[in-house]
Amino acid sequence: MNTSPFFPAWFEAILRDPETGQSLERRNRAYVRSDGKCYPLHDGILSAVFPESLTGDDAHWNRFYDLFAPFYDFTQRVLGRLMAGVDSTEAWKDVVARLKLPPSGRVLEVSPGPGIVQKLLRAQIGERGELAALDLSRNMLRQCQKRGDRNACLVHGNGQHLPFADNSFDALFHFGGVNLFNDPAKALGEFIRVVRKDGIVSWGDEGFSPSYKNGLRKKILTWLNPGYLRAGPAVPETMVDVQIHEVFSGLGYLVVGRKK
Repeated sequence: MNTSPFFPAWFEAILRDPETGQSLERRNRAYVRSDGKCYPLHDGILSAVFPESLTGDDAHWNRFYDLFAPFYDFTQRVLGRLMAGVDSTEAWKDVVARLKLPPSGRVLEVSPGPGIVQKLLRAQIGERGELAALDLSRNMLRQCQKRGDRNACLVHGNGQHLPFADNSFDALFHFGGVNLFNDPAKALGEFIRVVRKDGIVSWGDEGFSPSYKNGLRKKILTWLNPGYLRAGPAVPETMVDVQIHEVFSGLGYLVVGRKK
């Protein structure tokens, strides 16, 4: 477990200003760029959100998930089974198994929520693997500290403005949010940018498969989450070997591919 007030060396080497892409210098429990702009580290979580003032869907859903964070895991496990008929524990195992993450790899999870799949990610990359997680909801990251991987580097940041250098990770995983971002296509561009050539880029979200026929559940789920009605973003041409999977018993999709 990292007991330093700062992050490990591998993480500091790839950390960048989310606005300008500049390198950041460690200083007084913060990371600072050359003009003095400061990104503080509080209770093990780095604050690196850009832009600082959120608008549109980003602002709306960030408020929602900050309030919802303590209850998210319960709703996934219990209410998810009741309302959607899905065993979320087994569904998450299926999702992560499809990633085929490299042993000892360096992985970024975008939008980890309360960290409910981080132990599955860790099982794939092993103890020597390096894991970072970034979420726009600070309260979700606090839940990660309780439920997730104890060695993950946690960043309060925006998936559309990732604070990392190009080609920094062997793999990136995101599930459950991209449909509701202000600019999903920009987020995918960022996902691909920070992954090395031939690295794994994967994202997914809610969405009814063509085979899903339960009309009543469709009505209930779309009332609870309008993301079900939004089409997922197009797969960028900078990816190859792309596979699109139906997951969560036809209530979600997962894209897995590699960076050209």
